Amino acid sequence: MSAPAPSIDRPRRGRPRAFDIDRALDAARTMFLTRGYDRVTLADLTGAMGINPPSFYAAFGNKAMLFARIADAYARDWTEEVRDALSSELPLDDRLANVLACSARRFAPQGEASSGGCMLLEAANNCSDAVVSAYVRKLRLGIAAALYRGVSRSAPEHAVIATDQMMTLLAGLSAMAREGTDAARLDAIARGLSLRLGTAP
Repeated sequence: MSAPAPSIDRPRRGRPRAFDIDRALDAARTMFLTRGYDRVTLADLTGAMGINPPSFYAAFGNKAMLFARIADAYARDWTEEVRDALSSELPLDDRLANVLACSARRFAPQGEASSGGCMLLEAANNCSDAVVSAYVRKLRLGIAAALYRGVSRSAPEHAVIATDQMMTLLAGLSAMAREGTDAARLDAIARGLSLRLGTAP
């Protein structure tokens, strides 16, 4: 069993901010996904958010803490989607197909200015910050654990191989989304890949 990822402290609460936190988080999320963690600077973030450095530090602490906040929310929402898809009474193959389909929609580019891909599979790739890398690995393991538990409900004998297959396929879908593949094509690919997934030959 791997050791738990190092924790990233959260910024302290202070007086109400004079800017829209949600819009600032959206701007930072897009920037991290488009450029990757290492290539985003403080100046990039404050410029995209329309705030000055003191306001940034007061609201988010630092770049690593901001990224952790965004990644946490992303992982929480995605994990919920995975659990919902796997909790139905459909056959295993269909449940896994639904996981791939909902993930493909999540990964797809959301507009001309938006890069596609998965926040957890793309934004922190080749990250030079060991703490951030470890934190993202922990979140990825959470997704894998949700897949494993979902498959284990009805097919425990296939849980390991199905989880490995799914994580591999999700990485491939994320990479294609990163290259600009649209939602309709990603959905078609996802549903094609799901055939006979997780079952014995």
